[in-house]
Amino acid sequence: MGIPVLIAHFGGRQSYLQLSLESAARFNTDVVLIGDGSNKSFWRNSWNSDQADIPKFRKFMDSYVKLSDYPDSYEMANWKRPFMMEAWMKEQGIERVFLLDSDVMSFADYSKEVVPQLPSECSATIMVTASEQKVGDWWSSPHFSYWTREALGDLTTFTVAAYRDPDLRSKLESKYRWHIDNGRPGGVCDMTMLYHWAAQNTGKVFNLAKVTHHSVADLGVGASTNYFDDEYEMRRGFKRLIFRNGIPYGYNKVLQQEVRFWCLHCQGKSKGAMRFLGRPGLRAFFPDLYRIAQFQRAR
Repeated sequence: MGIPVLIAHFGGRQSYLQLSLESAARFNTDVVLIGDGSNKSFWRNSWNSDQADIPKFRKFMDSYVKLSDYPDSYEMANWKRPFMMEAWMKEQGIERVFLLDSDVMSFADYSKEVVPQLPSECSATIMVTASEQKVGDWWSSPHFSYWTREALGDLTTFTVAAYRDPDLRSKLESKYRWHIDNGRPGGVCDMTMLYHWAAQNTGKVFNLAKVTHHSVADLGVGASTNYFDDEYEMRRGFKRLIFRNGIPYGYNKVLQQEVRFWCLHCQGKSKGAMRFLGRPGLRAFFPDLYRIAQFQRAR
C-alpha cells in the first residue's frame, strides 16, 4: 500500500473535485477525501470532519483574528485543513501523506515517483517560486505537498501560537496593513503561515516547484512561472503541454529541455481545463482550451 493521498475539500460536491479524486486514484492506491457533511458520501473513501472534535483547532480559533478580505468560508476552509489532516493521521495511525488541492490533476504514483526524489532529511514539501518575497507576498503553497505527521503537527502548533506570539503577530499585521495601504486584495492566509513556518525549517522542507531528475510539480497550468519566472513555454494562456502515454510534458526554457509533470494545478479559471486533461480522448483539444474557456464564459 502506498502513501495515502489526501484531498481536503470542505463545502460542496463540485465536479472538479470529482475529477481531481478520479485522476489521483488512477495512479495511487489510497486516495482519501477529507470533507464534511456536504460531501460525506461523495467518495468511496472519505472522512467527515464535522464529526471530529479537534481541541487544537479550537485553541487556534480562540486567538485567530481575520487579517484579510477573503470570504470567511474560503479562508476558514484553508485554516482548518492541516488540523483535520493531523487528526485523521492520528486516528488512522498514518505517518506520511500527500496533500492535493481539489483542483489538482494527478499523473503519477507519488509514492513511487516523488518520494524517491526527496532528500532523506525531508519532512515536508511546499510549492514556491525562487523570487525574493517582500511583505506583500509572503506565501508558500501546499497545493501539492508531502507531509510527515511530525511536520504537520509542528505546523499546526506554529499556527496556534502565531496570533499569540507578539513578534509573529506583528509580522502578520504588517502584511495586512500593506494590502490596505496599497489597495491590494488579499492579506494573511494559510499560505502566509506556511511561508513563515517553512522559513524556520529550511533544512527539512523541500520545494517541489523546482525540477528534480527531469520531473516537477506544477505551480499553475495557466502560468509560465513555476520555480523561475517565465520558465515554461506557453500556448494560448496555458503551459504548452505534450502528452506521451497519458503523461504531460512541458518545455523548460531555463533548462532548455522537456520536463515531466507529476501533476497540473488548475486553479481559478483554469478549472475548466480539468475535464480535458482527465480524459484521453479530449487531450487533443488542450491547445484550444483558452478559446473554448472564453467561449464557455461568454455563454
